Amino acid sequence: MHDERSHPLLQQTPLSVNPFIDLPKAPNLPHNYASLPPTLPPSILQSAPASSNPELPAYVTSSSGFAAHPTTIIAQNKGLLDQLDKQRSEAEKKVNAWEQSIAERELADKRRKAPGWLDSEQHLLQPAKQIEPQQQTNLMDEPGLPAVEAGPEKDRSVDDLGAAMDKAFGRSEMG
Repeated sequence: MHDERSHPLLQQTPLSVNPFIDLPKAPNLPHNYASLPPTLPPSILQSAPASSNPELPAYVTSSSGFAAHPTTIIAQNKGLLDQLDKQRSEAEKKVNAWEQSIAERELADKRRKAPGWLDSEQHLLQPAKQIEPQQQTNLMDEPGLPAVEAGPEKDRSVDDLGAAMDKAFGRSEMG
């Protein structure tokens, strides 16, 4: 007998029985064995096609009536993740634009209060000094009084400072 599916060299090889291999035997059924009931659900291989993808059987079902193929569910989940990533990136852009607009408004307000301050490199404002070489004036002195010179009359300048404070702010008495 010549089988066309097997190789001629293999047909010449004799078969031998291996004593170490046990061939399967029919199982003994228990005394309370019952055949499968006829009310079993239909096989998933013959399930109706999914409404979302008619080429694939809808064998993943839920109690709410939803049925789909696993590849359809995976594709929907990937689409949902892509949508969430897109929304998150758009939200981050909006938040960054909002924070930048706040910073720009604060900068515009600072520039309105001190024009030129933030635009220059000089950040230490000092009044222009116009001191005459021989004469120093005290802001608290009267315009007609001569300036007090530093020297041995230190105690007198302290008294003059107190009098100038009384003149500027009025005399206040404690007690």
